[in-house]
Amino acid sequence: MVTIQQGIAEGTLHRMGEGGLRFHIAGFPVSVPLGGILGVLLIAYLWTPNFSEPGRSGITLAVVFAVLLYAGVLVHELAHAWAARAFGYPVHGITLWLLGGYTVYERRSSRPWPELVIAVIGPVSTLLLAAGCWVLAANTGGSVSLLFGALAWTNGLLGVLNLLPGAPLDGGGVVKSLVWRISGSESAGAKAAGYAGLVIAAALGALAVVSLSRGGGGLLLMGVLALFIGFGAYQSLQSARSSGTLDRIATRLPHLIRRVLAVSQTDSLGAALDRWDRQNQPAVVTVDEQGRLLAVLSPPAADAVPADRQHSVAIGPFTAAIPTDQRIVLDDDPRELVLEMARSGVSLAFVTDRDGRPLGVLFAADVNNLLENPR
Repeated sequence: MVTIQQGIAEGTLHRMGEGGLRFHIAGFPVSVPLGGILGVLLIAYLWTPNFSEPGRSGITLAVVFAVLLYAGVLVHELAHAWAARAFGYPVHGITLWLLGGYTVYERRSSRPWPELVIAVIGPVSTLLLAAGCWVLAANTGGSVSLLFGALAWTNGLLGVLNLLPGAPLDGGGVVKSLVWRISGSESAGAKAAGYAGLVIAAALGALAVVSLSRGGGGLLLMGVLALFIGFGAYQSLQSARSSGTLDRIATRLPHLIRRVLAVSQTDSLGAALDRWDRQNQPAVVTVDEQGRLLAVLSPPAADAVPADRQHSVAIGPFTAAIPTDQRIVLDDDPRELVLEMARSGVSLAFVTDRDGRPLGVLFAADVNNLLENPR
């Protein structure tokens, strides 16, 4: 059983498992799909022999153990969720599945520090749970001591496992953040975590083969973990390649924004048309007293005004409102602008700064051309 945390830089939502249980804790939606319920039953079945005694089946204690173990996984994921929310990231949900759990949140900035904190807080919470269970096991007796002793051992193992330095484990998030901080490149961090994850998967696979050759146990668990970590590491590398492409595009994107002519809505239509360089300025926009984008000139409406009257009327009545999906803010991360435009599906967008002042027009054709030829 492993736990992972997932961030969504693009702001898309992850579809949580169908069926099973759904509830809320501290404002976070939690889903336990059928696979998660199966995981509880599977753990209870596998641990029943450990709790059995002569003349008494350990099934009841094993079920309690399995439920508490998944409750520990939930605490682990809640730690991720609370950390994400503390950094202002919307949390879309927590899912407990067959191999553990994951938290889906929407990343609102591209900084390594929040990613490091969000990644490491989960395993730390699990290790603290292990320590608490160890204390309870040492100060109780009988079946209760046996139960908490088993929880201390398994939570300790899960905490250490999740700190292994490779994607998709939480330790991979730590590696990614540290390499990102040192290199200044998120894609470099993701690649480092991905390659480290492949090494870990290969090591687990080798251990599974050795275990098989010696007739030892644990083959199935190590094999499943190797496949899971290997697949997650591969996905991390694929994501890193996409991120690297976006990094290269981000450096060139500002040059694609075509300047517009910005005028006051009270300026005369004729004066605006006289100043408009149609060859190099794709549009005329109006702004308010603070210079914030208001509307865009409608050329057909302007051309319908006789030339001898154009200087005597204001430009405002001849403009059209700009739809929300055609307004994009250029903030600290230009990659978000590319992704936002891809999501909206518009042919062009008016780009503003954070204060709403117009920077220009960005055409989807130019962005697509850059995506196809990023070098």
